This record gives sequence, C-alpha cells and structure tokens, in this order.
Amino acid sequence: MTTLVAIQGDGWSVLGCDSRLSDEHGRFQIAKTPKIVENNTVLIAGCGSSRASNILHYGYVQPKPTLKEDLNTYMTTKFIPQMRKNFIDAGIDMKEDGDVAQIDGGFIISVRGQVFSVSEDYSWDTDIRNVYVMGSGGDVALGALAALGVEKVKTINQAETMIRKAIAIAIQYDNMCSEPIYIFKQYA
Repeated sequence: MTTLVAIQGDGWSVLGCDSRLSDEHGRFQIAKTPKIVENNTVLIAGCGSSRASNILHYGYVQPKPTLKEDLNTYMTTKFIPQMRKNFIDAGIDMKEDGDVAQIDGGFIISVRGQVFSVSEDYSWDTDIRNVYVMGSGGDVALGALAALGVEKVKTINQAETMIRKAIAIAIQYDNMCSEPIYIFKQYA
C-alpha cells in the first residue's frame, strides 16, 4: 500500500515514498501526486487512509513553527491538535466512549529537518537512530537500509541515494508499492 522512508541528519532530513494506491480489494492506482507534500514549511508523508492524507496535504494550512520554538512542544501543542481538529471537522476521527481517538493511517512529519513519526492514536515519537519507515513496504525498506549501511550516512545526498535504493528494493518485494519514487529534502 505504501513505502515511506525518512532519514534525519544534522540539520537536515530526507523523506521518500513510492506511488501505489490500493483498496481493500487489491485494485490499485499509480498516484498522480506524491504521498509527501510541503505544507507551510512542514513536510508531511502519509500512509493508510488517503482521506487523512488528503486533509493534511490539501485541506488546510498547517501552523508554521517559529524559529525559536521547541519542535517537541510544537508537535504536541500545535501540529497534533490542529491535525485532529481538521480530522474531526472532516468526520474521519474515530472515537468510541472510553477509547483513544484514532485515525486510519500514520504519518512521517519533518519540521525544520527534525523527523517525527505520528501514529494512528495521534502520538508522536522520534527514533535515536534517525531512521523512519512506514507502510506495507516499510519493513523491507528498513532491512535494505540496514544492509546498505544507513548508519554511515553523513550527508543529505547520501541519504537521498540510500532512500531511493531502499524504496526500489521494497517495490521489488512488496506488490502494494510501485514507482515512481519521490524524494523531498528539508534543511533546518
């Protein structure tokens, strides 16, 4: 259904994605637009429900973080609440009494070169290894990154090359993923 990959470096990030969209019956389309967009300087990569990605990508303008703002605080107090509000307004936020609110999908978000993994329950996390994957091809891509030596990546161009290779390998082994591969770079 999707392969999303991100690598965070010192003052930069690179995000990449495949292009296949599919439904519960296995029918697929090749997306005309990337699964990653820039929304008011924030890179947003989505997997799962296309509706959730549509809303984050095109449904509103994301609050822009200030230059001095702590990005963890920004994600907690601005990005996530605004994201949820827009999902509620669109009718896709799911919550039963006593349950945690959820959405159908996950996101890799990059703000000023810092990467965050946002889960279906609206929680966000960061990884000490600075490597992120999501989607049906994510595990294959993660294995490819490990085999290719992702820990040796030092530059934004090296990260781009490695992400392209990892997604290409995921495309070979996950029939729910396909070319073209899109890459987005961001600097702090």
